[in-house]
Amino acid sequence: MSGPDVVCIYNPVSGGGKTKRCLATVRPLLEAAFESFEARPTEGPGHATILCRAALEKGASLIIAFGGDGTTNEVLAGFVDEDGENCFPGAEIGIIATGTGSDFVRHLGPASLEQQVQAVIDGPGHAIDYGVAQMVSSDGQPLTRPFLNEASVGVSGLVSKHVQRAPRMFGPAASYVWSSVRSLSEHRDKGVTMLLEDDVPIRLPLTLAVFANGQYFGGGMWIAPEARCDDGWLDVLYTGGTGKAHFVTLLARVFNGSHVRSSGVRSARSRTVRMVPDDDRDVVLIALDGEQPGRLPATFHIVHQGIRVRAHGLPAREPVSTGAFAPVGDPEEEPAPVRIARLLH
Repeated sequence: MSGPDVVCIYNPVSGGGKTKRCLATVRPLLEAAFESFEARPTEGPGHATILCRAALEKGASLIIAFGGDGTTNEVLAGFVDEDGENCFPGAEIGIIATGTGSDFVRHLGPASLEQQVQAVIDGPGHAIDYGVAQMVSSDGQPLTRPFLNEASVGVSGLVSKHVQRAPRMFGPAASYVWSSVRSLSEHRDKGVTMLLEDDVPIRLPLTLAVFANGQYFGGGMWIAPEARCDDGWLDVLYTGGTGKAHFVTLLARVFNGSHVRSSGVRSARSRTVRMVPDDDRDVVLIALDGEQPGRLPATFHIVHQGIRVRAHGLPAREPVSTGAFAPVGDPEEEPAPVRIARLLH
């Protein structure tokens, strides 16, 4: 039995009901534009993935993620299988951002709600990259999760937990800064080994590592100023062993992107990353698109132009390069499945 061709998935309680109110405003436009349209609310964590997969299996060609980065991430997860491959390459994701963070669309440029809706209605979809993390879940089981914006390792896992408890009077950026400072008081750097494309081990006491497909995270922090979501690379930044006071100064610089040139921050560009704790007893947390699903050891890789997306501002503009992010390895060296299998062992 077939279902609607266009399904809009939204969280009715996000933003204190803001998302639901925004949908009510623009729903007549969507219903007029799409002959077969249905809006479906989520009922809890992970439900957007279930709704998305069910709609795709019934033939939907466009799934609209209406809300924030968390909703978009769960919708993306509805497209991919346990290996991170897109099982529905003929379908598209539409992104209409109403969430408090909405960091992925931030680098595509400002847009009103109406402009975002019109971009989804008019199309066309553009092929962009998404990332895949293969990690260990909180209960110790293998877990594969995609991400559209960024993955991070280290103190960010604690930050993601504290953001959920931040005072509601804070905005998204202030919540992230407050949570970061609080998390630092609990965090201790842990030894990790990281492998990029060139297989050269990088050992460091880790405070934070970020693998970015988009440019922003944390409600407006310009973490990866040169990232582009369709170039086939993860922009990699990492720091550790510099002390908590220095890390706080980096937070002050991250909003204008000047942290990239700060002492103690290293950067590169890679298609695959493998990271393991040096001590098996250490729990090193992972955050994906603002959520905290698992821990190291983990492998991260980019799927080049693996999903078609409708969003205002696509195709992405070429960012200004400072040369801080140098690609690691030869782009023609070997196919992605071979690189990923090599890093997993």
